[in-house]
Order: sequence, then structure tokens, then C-alpha cells
Amino acid sequence: MKPQEKGYFDSFLEVVKAVNSTLDRQEVLDLLVSNAIQVMDLKASAIRLLDEKQRTLELEASHGLSAKYLNKGPVDADKSIADAMEGKTISVYNVTEDPRAQYPKEAQEEGIASIISVPLRIKGGVIGVMRLYTPEPREFSRQEINSAEALAEMGAIAIENARMYERIQKDYETLMSFRQAVKAVNSTLDLGAVLDLLVRNMVQALQLKASAIRLLDPKKRTLGLVASHGLSEKYLNKGPVDADKSIADAMEGKTISIYNVTEDPRAQYPKEAKAEGIASIISVPLRIKGRVIGVMRLYTPEPREFSEEEISSAEVLAETGAIAIENAKMYERIKKDYESIMRDLY
Repeated sequence: MKPQEKGYFDSFLEVVKAVNSTLDRQEVLDLLVSNAIQVMDLKASAIRLLDEKQRTLELEASHGLSAKYLNKGPVDADKSIADAMEGKTISVYNVTEDPRAQYPKEAQEEGIASIISVPLRIKGGVIGVMRLYTPEPREFSRQEINSAEALAEMGAIAIENARMYERIQKDYETLMSFRQAVKAVNSTLDLGAVLDLLVRNMVQALQLKASAIRLLDPKKRTLGLVASHGLSEKYLNKGPVDADKSIADAMEGKTISIYNVTEDPRAQYPKEAKAEGIASIISVPLRIKGRVIGVMRLYTPEPREFSEEEISSAEVLAETGAIAIENAKMYERIKKDYESIMRDLY
């Protein structure tokens, strides 16, 4: 092995060791961009990852680039980015002359001459792009491109491992939160305490803005607010919610998710929700023995697509809560009957 190749190999090995030394996703990303500069003698480096829901590329880490350049505008339309998202490594030798460069003027002001866009691939799919920047026009050798691709592929694996660790950690924390919530709800037979524990623990378990419970009045056939957490009096008193389509569907036993209250016709009070800082609402039925006794509503401050696991967990806690509510009601009736009998006796 030539001395130059050995130096390259040793540097690359150090990067691999550094990136694999942590399971913190942001740390992995920062190590990737900073070490890529060192290994390949670059001006700067940046990583953009694909947001699968929005289908956009979001800047996740950078090194050597100014805030002004990073905030120049979206790069989704950049031809080299588009090609890289198809799995190709794209090299722009001179940003001022190549039509594939989206921001040639800004790049020139930043002191950038050449850009390479390398796909971050894993299991046949592209999860993002790593971009490498040089201060002078530079024709990258095949060895350098191979090294960049190897670094990107190894980095993609490290990013995916860190993401997996984050998901496992989050699932564990959610599970522990729900376990605590179930224990708390079943720790008392006081109806008011059960309701309050339900709304508070649901907010904590699912990291929500707020939660509320409405129970069905069998005689009046109306839904009355019995507990809430995180909502203002003004919002709670905005008006009746019986006509809310998501409430009606929830009373039929369906869990209904409204991703954006300002755009979904099922939301009854979109203007008031927006003023309250509410973006998404989920209505979960409170079921017991095949009948629905009420609805638990969950509110988030940002539009949020709840995962199947989160919805299942909310339904399990709602069902547990419904049983606890029914037990507390039964206890109150027995207590009331007992007190009435004792009054009659004495």
C-alpha cells in the first residue's frame, strides 16, 4: 500500500471508529460532517435527511458553512440533489458555470467552487444526501469518490442505528409512562381523582399539549365535560361539541384523528383551536362492555401524525380509564346507598 493510500485508509478508519462510538443521532451526524472535511481536505460538508412525511430534505448537520449560506433557501430543486436522491453521486466542478447548481451567486460569495452530492443509502433506499464543498474547482479522483461513497454508506448505517435506538428508547419511555398511568388510575376509587389522573397522565405519556374527557349523560343524551388538563377556560367554554363530527364518530366506537384542525371539515371550532395553539386532535372512545360511555380528546401544538403504536396505547389507556371510571361510579353508588341505609337505621 502506498503511503498516500495508507494515510487515507488510516483517516477513514478513524472516522468509522468515531461515528460508531455513539448512538446519539445528532452526534453521529456532527461527527460525519466534521470528519468528512478532515479526511477529504474540504472547505465544508453538510447532511440533509429525507422527511418521509413531508417528502422534503431537511438540513440536519453542517460544518464550515455560514448561517447566511445555510438559510439561502430550499435546495430540493437543485438538480444535483435530485440526482443524488436517485442514488447517483453527482459532482459539480464549477458552481458558477454548471446549470445544475441552484445558488451559484450565493456559493461564490461563500467561497465555494465545487460541490459533490453523495447519496446516503441503506437497504436499497436513499435516506438523504451528504454534500461536500471545496474552495477551488476540483476534479475528484475515482478513489476520492469511492471513499466519499463508502463514508456516506457507513454513515447511513450509523444514522439508521441511532434512529433505531431513539425509537426503542422512546417506546420504552412511553411504555413506562403508560404503566405509571395505569397504576395511578387504578390507585383510587374517587371519581374526580380518576378523571384528573387520566387527563394528566395521558398528556405526559404521549407528550401532548392537552387532554380532556367528556362523559355521556344517559338521560339527556349529551356529552358533558368532566375533566381537562392544559386547556384554557376560554377554549373550554367556546360552545357545545356534540355536533363535532369526530366526537360523533368516536361515540360510535371509532378513534378519529384530525391532523390539521384548520383544514379538516370535521373540526367544529377551527378558529378557536388555532387561537388556543391546537393543531391536531384525536378523539378516543371510552368503552366498557361493548358500550361507549364518553370520549377522551388529545390535543397537540403542532400537526402530528400519530403512529399505530401510539393510537393503540391511547386506546388501551382509554379502555383502562373507562373501567376505572365505571368502578369509581359503582363505588360512589354503593357508598351512597350504604349511607342512606345507615341514616334510615339510626
